[in-house]
Amino acid sequence: MGREINHEKDELLELLWHLDESHTLSIEALREHDPTNIFERSLREFSTNGIVNFDGRNVALTESGYEAAKGIVRRHRLAERLMVDVLGRRVEDTEQAACEFEHILAPELVDSICILLGHPKQCPHGSPIPEGGCCNEARSSVESAVVAVTSLKPGTSAKVAFISTRDEDRMYKLLSMGITPGTSVKLHQTAPVLVLEVEQNQIALENSVGSEIRVWRATPGSGRKAS
Repeated sequence: MGREINHEKDELLELLWHLDESHTLSIEALREHDPTNIFERSLREFSTNGIVNFDGRNVALTESGYEAAKGIVRRHRLAERLMVDVLGRRVEDTEQAACEFEHILAPELVDSICILLGHPKQCPHGSPIPEGGCCNEARSSVESAVVAVTSLKPGTSAKVAFISTRDEDRMYKLLSMGITPGTSVKLHQTAPVLVLEVEQNQIALENSVGSEIRVWRATPGSGRKAS
């Protein structure tokens, strides 16, 4: 299910979260970040709707406001991780796109991204990613859906999910070898070199490359030992 989008209010909630996270939430700090006072009307509306407590001088997120802001920040920081870890974008190039993602990602898609990335704790800038329900489940029962190919047992096959590298030459080399998303690979060994079987061809790679080839975790019985 989608969500009603109001960019101005989302931006205000995100700002309130950042100030609260840094323990600097006050009307003075808010005005420093918003010199044109474009958020003033929304802030008063938030107060009426129970999102913030605001008396004209002091401001604080209510429980419902905190949860709403948490969702926006979670979407933003997971979008940054997705762009850096999966799409290979530079950290400094993620902000604008992440700002767009935070407004449109549906909650169920956000959890899917979180599971795909293995429930990351921090965004690429080092800020904590607010946990979701999937993270709570992961601590007790759910494993990351995607793992490095080197985490497989020798003789196990799995499908490539994505390649996580910022090295364009390495990306091109792996793709030219047939190591592409959706392709089935079989791990033969991880040391002294990484050996994968791709379309019945054995390929030797530097061991360090293994952490950049991410595969869908094999379910019990899906892999088989090498004969």
